[in-house]
Amino acid sequence: MSLTVRRELLNSKFDGYKLAPIPENNAVKMTPLPRSGLSQATVSASSHLYFQEVQSRVRHNHLAVGLISSLQSPSATLGYVDKEGAFTLVLIDRANLEVSFCSVFSLPQNVHSPQTASRGSEYPVSISVAPLTWVISDGSGQFYVLQIEPQLDKARLLGQHEFMVDNSVTPCRLHSAQILGESIVLLVSSRAEVRRTSNRKPSVRFDISALRIPLSFDSDSTTEFNPVEILWRKRGTDIPSYASALAGNWLVCASCTFEDPSVHQDTGREPMTPSTEDSQPTGKPPPPYSWTQTGDSLTMAIPLPSSTPKSHIHVNIAAKHLSVLVTQVVEDSNIPLPRYAMKELWDYVDRESSLWTWDQQGDLKFGLLTLHLEKKHDGTKWPSIFAQRPSPANEDDVPETVDPSEMWKIREALEKYTSELHADPGADIPSLASGEMDPSVDSEVGRRLTMSYLDILTGDAVSRNTSFEEVLALPLQHELQDESGINPRSLVIKRGIDGLLFNGPIVPSVDLWEHVSTFPALAFVLASKRDTRFVYHTGKAAALALENGGTDFGPNMYSYHDAQGATRAKQGVSRLGSDGRAGSLLGVCGIQGRQGLVLVCLRERELVLVEPFV
Repeated sequence: MSLTVRRELLNSKFDGYKLAPIPENNAVKMTPLPRSGLSQATVSASSHLYFQEVQSRVRHNHLAVGLISSLQSPSATLGYVDKEGAFTLVLIDRANLEVSFCSVFSLPQNVHSPQTASRGSEYPVSISVAPLTWVISDGSGQFYVLQIEPQLDKARLLGQHEFMVDNSVTPCRLHSAQILGESIVLLVSSRAEVRRTSNRKPSVRFDISALRIPLSFDSDSTTEFNPVEILWRKRGTDIPSYASALAGNWLVCASCTFEDPSVHQDTGREPMTPSTEDSQPTGKPPPPYSWTQTGDSLTMAIPLPSSTPKSHIHVNIAAKHLSVLVTQVVEDSNIPLPRYAMKELWDYVDRESSLWTWDQQGDLKFGLLTLHLEKKHDGTKWPSIFAQRPSPANEDDVPETVDPSEMWKIREALEKYTSELHADPGADIPSLASGEMDPSVDSEVGRRLTMSYLDILTGDAVSRNTSFEEVLALPLQHELQDESGINPRSLVIKRGIDGLLFNGPIVPSVDLWEHVSTFPALAFVLASKRDTRFVYHTGKAAALALENGGTDFGPNMYSYHDAQGATRAKQGVSRLGSDGRAGSLLGVCGIQGRQGLVLVCLRERELVLVEPFV
């Protein structure tokens, strides 16, 4: 299944975002949480966690929105499990955004066997499957079905169930849930096995399982745990990043595909994962840039395909950082382009006096992007352009070209090198930007995922999975998706430096992924955010980047809008609540207020509402 880009929705004229700060006094409302609040340390730290599990917990959204039948309801309902294991309802009046809390159920504190404890419990998860009906997972393998009383002040336990694997309660993470007939179907993930590879490194596998529990009330089910029915199970190398249940199928977004465990064990075939290794040519490529300096300035020359329009070049010179991003040129799509996202310079520069020029060099194959950087401290000799970080390969170290007349020869060297490669059809195109991309920034900008559609009851693939795509933003949780304009199967996909909004099919055998909007330069601006916790979109309205925050500072929210063909687009920014004493941002969702969409943010010790924010 492919994702087709609509060229008329791209914006080659885009020049940048225009800041429009959100007035905090009018838009931001803060309410302290009751009891002891939340904590990211609500699961045991005694068990060993693998990288995939750590990443999954970092991305975990602790706040869930309650489903409603109509927006005529006077209050919005949300839920979370606090640090003491109490499921707490959050009631928000739509008219005045007054907030109240009500603890309606406490999860039992269970003691499990050493075998179960060694796997580690997941975070508790609450999901609304119908108005007033919730499923709660305690993270250790036990589930509770609750019916909220109409007064919203207490809950009735309809049933409690256990996820049993090999006669043992198995810790798992609840990803999605849906009512199907007279039962509730759940999608969970759990650690399956850990193998030792030939180099003795651990190789961990994860299962995704579809579980079914009855929805009907049974007095016996409230006094003892009943095993869930396991409908099917598949195995892969990662934990899903997103899942959605609609029209009898699951949409599962993960950095791998999932296969039947028996097939995997019998054949030894690995689930498909994206390749991360770049093939290297046999010849040595020239450096990605050349540079020279005088006592008061530096000159940096970067070769680019001469067909690159100036509108495709985005340069931002800050006092201590440099960003250079170039949109891929279609005619030269095989030529890798350098990318620097908030790269730290060796010393400070005068940004007001610094500038850049683009010389396409007429009929030559490569032109030169030249950056003239004025030193803040005259007379200081720079050993390199960029600040050196500990690295065995010293990948950022490009030696200075002492003779200024020689630095322009980098264009000829690149032209000769690429010509030699094209002369050999079997040779690989070099990665000229290898070592110049900041891995920590790249990992924050997007997640490389494939989208799979699986039958809810059988687990069979109902269509081919998509190619692996860099996903920049997931859909924001909302209480009534159809009326919010937020398609629960929509994703913002990275293309060059842009973010393209695609609506995924509900029935993949009938519909296709549709490109409906573009957030220009979204990947570029996200690369500059160093503390991003969540990135969501609200349909065509905006893409949101939300910071984690910490003990010394509170989180911020940044919103980016579609330029709709204009050269500028709106960017909003707002501080989410008080300072760092309110703790980190742990959850976020959207509700409908009287004036439009309201952002609800859950921090460790307070709830923050932002209206309007798009």
